[in-house]
Amino acid sequence: MLSWSFFLWGDTSFIPKCGKLRIADLKPFCEKIINKSKENRLNDSLWVDSIYNSMTLDEQIGQLIMINVYSNKGDDETYVKNISNLIQTFKIGGICFFQGGPVRQANLTNLWQSVSKIPMLVAIDAEWGLAMRLDSTVEFPKAMTLGAIQDNQLIYDMGVEIARQCKRIGVNINFAPVVDVNSNPLNPVIGSRSFGEDKINVALKGLSYMKGMQDGGIIATAKHFPGHGDTDTDSHFDLPIIKNTVTRIDSVDLYPFKELIKNNVNGVMVGHLYIPAFDTAKNNASTISKNIITGLLKEKLNFKGLVITDALGMQGVTNFNESGMLEVKALEAGNDILLMPQDIPTTIHQIKKAITQGELSKADIEKKCKKILLYKKKHGLQTFKPIEIKNIIEDLNSNKAKLINRRLYENAITLLINRNGILPIKNIDTLKLASVLIGDTIQNTFQKRLYDYMQVDMFSISLTPTKEQIDNLINKLAAYNLTIVSVHKTNNSLKNNYGVTSKVIDLINQIKNKNKIILDIFASPYCLQSLYNTQNIEALLISYQDKDISQDISAQIIFGGIESKGKLPVTASFQFPLNTGIQTKDIFRFKYTVPEELNIASLDLKEIDSIVLNGIKDTAFPGCQIMLVKDNKVFYQKSFGFFTYEKTRPVTNADIYDLASITKIAATTVSVMKLYDERKINIDKTLGDYLPSLKGSNKENLSIRKVMAHQAKLKAWIPFYLQTILSGKLDTSIYRTSYSDVFSVKVAENIYIKKDYTDTIFKRIIESPLRTNNTYLYSDLGFYLLMKIIESITNEPLEQYTFENFYKPMGMATMCYRPLNYFPKERIAPTEMDTSFRKQLLQGYVDDPGAAMLGGVCGHAGLFSNANDLAKLLQMFLQFGVYADKDYIEKSTINEFTSYQYPEKHNRRALGFDKPLNSVPSKKQTCESTSTLSYGHSGFTGTYFWVEPKENFIYIFLSNRVYPDAKNVKITTMDIRSNIHQVVYNAIKKSKTNIL
Repeated sequence: MLSWSFFLWGDTSFIPKCGKLRIADLKPFCEKIINKSKENRLNDSLWVDSIYNSMTLDEQIGQLIMINVYSNKGDDETYVKNISNLIQTFKIGGICFFQGGPVRQANLTNLWQSVSKIPMLVAIDAEWGLAMRLDSTVEFPKAMTLGAIQDNQLIYDMGVEIARQCKRIGVNINFAPVVDVNSNPLNPVIGSRSFGEDKINVALKGLSYMKGMQDGGIIATAKHFPGHGDTDTDSHFDLPIIKNTVTRIDSVDLYPFKELIKNNVNGVMVGHLYIPAFDTAKNNASTISKNIITGLLKEKLNFKGLVITDALGMQGVTNFNESGMLEVKALEAGNDILLMPQDIPTTIHQIKKAITQGELSKADIEKKCKKILLYKKKHGLQTFKPIEIKNIIEDLNSNKAKLINRRLYENAITLLINRNGILPIKNIDTLKLASVLIGDTIQNTFQKRLYDYMQVDMFSISLTPTKEQIDNLINKLAAYNLTIVSVHKTNNSLKNNYGVTSKVIDLINQIKNKNKIILDIFASPYCLQSLYNTQNIEALLISYQDKDISQDISAQIIFGGIESKGKLPVTASFQFPLNTGIQTKDIFRFKYTVPEELNIASLDLKEIDSIVLNGIKDTAFPGCQIMLVKDNKVFYQKSFGFFTYEKTRPVTNADIYDLASITKIAATTVSVMKLYDERKINIDKTLGDYLPSLKGSNKENLSIRKVMAHQAKLKAWIPFYLQTILSGKLDTSIYRTSYSDVFSVKVAENIYIKKDYTDTIFKRIIESPLRTNNTYLYSDLGFYLLMKIIESITNEPLEQYTFENFYKPMGMATMCYRPLNYFPKERIAPTEMDTSFRKQLLQGYVDDPGAAMLGGVCGHAGLFSNANDLAKLLQMFLQFGVYADKDYIEKSTINEFTSYQYPEKHNRRALGFDKPLNSVPSKKQTCESTSTLSYGHSGFTGTYFWVEPKENFIYIFLSNRVYPDAKNVKITTMDIRSNIHQVVYNAIKKSKTNIL
């Protein structure tokens, strides 16, 4: 939408300040606008005339020339000097940058503008953003991908952002958008550069892109007039022939150009095309055809902007025209800017000769030169201001740009088959899922994101596998009931079916003949012409481009973190015609995104990094994972540091931590909640009601409610291991170094305890005295007994019950007891160097000694997980017992278990959960902004989570602060976890007023 300031060239001083306008108010207002516009035009005209009148003929001709330059040659002094000499000698009007980098380009722009008498127009061929030519920049999707998007506002937003980036590095013209209608699938040069085969879609997309750039202050250039879409020849190498009739060209190919011209596109680039319907002269390219440029473009279509040739070094024109004469013909035909002539001196000589001989007039040169000068004035080039080099890379790679890019891919990726609504994947507990990458190495971005949702076994195979490799893979896949097959390392080669070769198709067929598959192809939709048989393909996605961002988003679509919205912009095959696309509407799992999607500025979260890095530096912990979720969106997921202070193994988001007392929530409390829903546990009954072994003990009459709220007079803990050590060594009557039927419970590496020692531990708990006073005291002991109750009621071990009822159906692949049974040690963060009990570094074995003596499984400790999987359980709590459209816990139960239980006794606890009690400063364990609705828990090893229903967000911090010494409490004394928590609250608060 255009604002009044658009018409006022940025001056808003004339806008009325009243809230409501009457008709009478508009007349003086409009008069001021008209007068201001006239004033601007007069000022522009005066500047243009003053410059033009001071120019020689050679300088006037020089303004019509734009040369190609390369910032990746900036270190070559001879090259830089030659370009400088060319600019100074021939008074070149413009430069067009090709390969290089943004900093190098900005430096060269500053240099070359400084040696130019009149500031030059600076162009770039950035159809999908600066990354088309420059490194270290955001690569937006190609036009074919954009053609699948149904919301054109996103294309406009991209145009505005590309304009911002262009201006940041001193570019005034972008040779985009391509508005060729790609009606010929065999087109070797346009293809993915086109928005598709539908002229209306191409026009709308091109218009949105153009308006975005021009509203952003950049000259947009529609190309390749009058339409390069219906050809099978690349004009870089030969002259394509367009054999269509005038009627066909007018109704199809010209349609997008006409729409953009009606909407005041600044520039049109003319392609090298031979079109007998308009010009019968043999091999007379449209670039040098007066019929096409003057007759059609300027007169019939009434285009008043800059007419720019395609590159004049392309063989489509050089094969039939001599250098110099080619440029003369281009000017005669009606072009304003000669793009990249091969021989500048010859070009200028021949143009001057043509003027002398009357083939060109000085009036023509004047008109073209003044038009170019006018565009320079309108784009601020009357005086060149050097580009600020500092922070260019950061400015070009803004978080807003990254968000725009994500939104484009989210709206483009297209679902073509979805049998029985298999996507998004549901009921994952019924699946044994494999992922097969064709052409890429294992654990690429796609597989990593799939694994964030559930246990996925990963495989990969080359684009050209042997029969033995194929047979081996298919044999392995027999164990799975669903396989996700994805095709990678594709390309834009039409000859090679865009990288989806016949061998790849054969491989897909062999896999699907034996397995149900979901097929995801990261390539042009045209590749589907080779996919004849779709039987056994349960779902088919076209993800268009093989990029990390498309892999990430496509995986999220498969699991319901993101909707599928795209529609084919071309006819891919007879099975998949134009506009095919299935929309999914279920978003029920995490969406992984950037903070800006929630209007949170990434900059406002930077303090987290400094707090964490300072903690690592001060040896509060060697490394950690942090995860933030709001509104079901993961907006911050980051790992810091290393497993140990020796800094040999960096922490990743997939690594697994000992959760310690978070087990009380993630295993015991959640199990009690489910059993409470099922009326199998009454939390106001006593322990003795469920455990006959407690009859007659002082534990018999303790209510479950008080036990879970730590209000039951229980001791904090019992160091059971002390009674199993004799003279500093493990009692050999209790322990062995190897497994046997008697010593079958593994405590740690090479340590096995008698299996009946479990009875001794529970006997000591039962016989332990209660405290005499009825004050709050955090205790592990009740959670040992709650585990026994759960196992008694369910007739299942706690480990199995939690896995079957929560971890497996929720896709919590890493949450488990005894992780060494499932994962390599190298993936698990070590905890402490236990010098008093196990005499070893603990890695993969539970840190808590009591849980260890029970084989690693207990109600108070023993669980391991990464932050991502823990977040799923917490999201279920936050959504009142629902996750991925499945009910786990009743809402009323969530409310009951997360509410204060005994606040009158200065007890801040809920049932299992911790709560803030900010009214007692000495007891404060959270940051200052937590609401009374919030709840969480911490763990001895350096773990912490907090759920905030008021703001609908989750905060998780996992570390191994006990490495190598559990006495290290700096994480608490430095308030690291709570300080990070406060940063998040502050950022969320600011998000409510941020304008990003």
